[in-house]
Amino acid sequence: MKIGVVIDASCDLPRSYIDKHDLVVLPGLLEFGDKEIVDARDAAGTLSVYRRFIADKSLESRSRALDVEKIRDLFLDDLVLRYDRVLVICVSANRGRVFEHATEASYGVVQGYRERREAAGLAGQFALRVLDSGNVGPGEGVLAHEAVRMIEEDAPPFEKLRRAVKDMVRGSVCLTVPNDLWYLHHRARTKGENSMSIGAYRLGRMFDIKPVLEMRQGESRVAARVRGFDRAVSLVLQEARDRLARGHMRPVVAMSFGGDPRLIREMHAYQEFEAFAAMHRCQVHLSVMSATMAVNIGPGAFALGYIED
Repeated sequence: MKIGVVIDASCDLPRSYIDKHDLVVLPGLLEFGDKEIVDARDAAGTLSVYRRFIADKSLESRSRALDVEKIRDLFLDDLVLRYDRVLVICVSANRGRVFEHATEASYGVVQGYRERREAAGLAGQFALRVLDSGNVGPGEGVLAHEAVRMIEEDAPPFEKLRRAVKDMVRGSVCLTVPNDLWYLHHRARTKGENSMSIGAYRLGRMFDIKPVLEMRQGESRVAARVRGFDRAVSLVLQEARDRLARGHMRPVVAMSFGGDPRLIREMHAYQEFEAFAAMHRCQVHLSVMSATMAVNIGPGAFALGYIED
């Protein structure tokens, strides 16, 4: 039985990891004025979108999910022929309609997969399950990492895998530090982010105060307010380091940056964390933040995801 894992475009993992473990990316759509761009988690393409579109505040911009029919066709034309079982991990249902559309598309797959598989000479049934990650960006990434690890190391029955990942959703946490508060105040509200009041926005701009946003189980809150972007990122890294030291998290951390990740790698706090994580046999993934997430949170933002154990 071959199991496949599908992530959506907002899931933050390095492209090298995605390719190595044969993850399937469910594309997202980005609208900038009258131009539509497909987001499929290509690092170079994402950086180009940052430069050309996301940084332009004059453009009316938003992200949206693929239509139900396009998701269904992707499942039927590709996944039912490559896998016997598929787990789809989606961005929080409170942050978009990917979960809703993928779930609706899965009903059509159940009705139409047999004809496709028989024509290709494939025996046996096909099963597909859609999971709401309750999170965003690297908070999705750590769940996908754990699903891949279980498949490759333990080869569990599909339902056991699904239940295990669903249980981990409750402990999945994403900490995000926005850099330019304009995006959080003007755009993220359309995706259900209500943590930036007009007063907090004005004070943040005036005194360079960055909120640290904590996302878990589909809900977000301001976990801290820190003066200066670098200090806020250091605080987030220290939080993950403390949890790792106490054994309160699974040994995997995903991070993303709304720009060239080399800027994060050059930070002393990141280098210290990376060395500490290696000592504790914790895997660290650093990637370009998805354009889908950056449209709403802004360029230059940093995010870190982990799973409380």
